[in-house]
Amino acid sequence: MPFEDSHIKAIYQLDNKNIIYISRFERGDIIWEKKYDSAKVQEISFVMNFIAIAKLCEGINETNIYFAQVREYWLGGGAIIDYAQIRVFSINDRSPWRDSDLGIVDNMERAQQWCEFYEPIFYSSW
Repeated sequence: MPFEDSHIKAIYQLDNKNIIYISRFERGDIIWEKKYDSAKVQEISFVMNFIAIAKLCEGINETNIYFAQVREYWLGGGAIIDYAQIRVFSINDRSPWRDSDLGIVDNMERAQQWCEFYEPIFYSSW
């Protein structure tokens, strides 16, 4: 693995049998994927805070999407860390940002009403 076991935040198995690993990093979370027919684990993207993966959500025409917060900056400097927006991204988005999100949710409780989420096969709240 390209990361230490102690850094694993969550592991998901998608319906297509691919495995998604979420590892902690000094400044956020890294999303990794191991395709079903490969031994290689490949980095997908980096986010400030990974939250969850959904199989699908009403109103979004993609499957296997994830919810995360990305580091956003004020014009002229400074970061929006305390109340970062929860954005929805394609699992294949290698550079998640404000211009590539599929949507924004105000909170995850509300997203539960519109989405079918994967349950992690491993999760660490550390």
